[in-house]
Amino acid sequence: MLKEPEAREQLEEILNQQEYQIYYADTRNTLQIWWDEFKAWLGDLLSRLFPSMENTSGTAGNIMVLVILLVIVLLAALVITYLVKNNGFIRNKNNKPFQSGVELELSFQQHVAEAKRYEDMEDYSLATRHLFLGLLLNFHERQWLEAKIWKTNWEYYEELKREQKELADFFFNFALVFDRGTYGKQKIARDEYLSYRDIALKWINDTDHEI
Repeated sequence: MLKEPEAREQLEEILNQQEYQIYYADTRNTLQIWWDEFKAWLGDLLSRLFPSMENTSGTAGNIMVLVILLVIVLLAALVITYLVKNNGFIRNKNNKPFQSGVELELSFQQHVAEAKRYEDMEDYSLATRHLFLGLLLNFHERQWLEAKIWKTNWEYYEELKREQKELADFFFNFALVFDRGTYGKQKIARDEYLSYRDIALKWINDTDHEI
């Protein structure tokens, strides 16, 4: 009969053999190891924040799945919002704001005056058109973009992003309204026109940027 030290040594030799060690080997891949460690960390964090919550990997895993689903939903909402916002502009990106050389040759002051005339006549679609062209020519004189009869609103938008980044979003949205009234033949409402008019005139009359 083996003595206790000899028996212990023999048992250790048996357990060290490959066929036994394989049961103790970590067969998880890197992603599984990371996931398990993250769940353990999250479970510990939750137990600290909410002591009454049981710190189990199952609880942490379920919450992690919910967090991932929430992030996916938020990202999907942002993508949908972006596509809806850009769809109209991209669809009309080949539209040229100046339909004739005469419109291009008028000064921005003349277009603004025409916008005011049509505003008084309550024709807010034409008022929008002339105010937008006046704004374009104003930006041209300030060298924020270069007005050409063959250029599209998309090209002006790209130029403006480089020269006056803070104006690009406003121009983008104003161009959508302009396209709706000019090419879509939609009637522009008074309130919508006034909301863009006030901002456009503020930039046109901005004394901090002398022409």
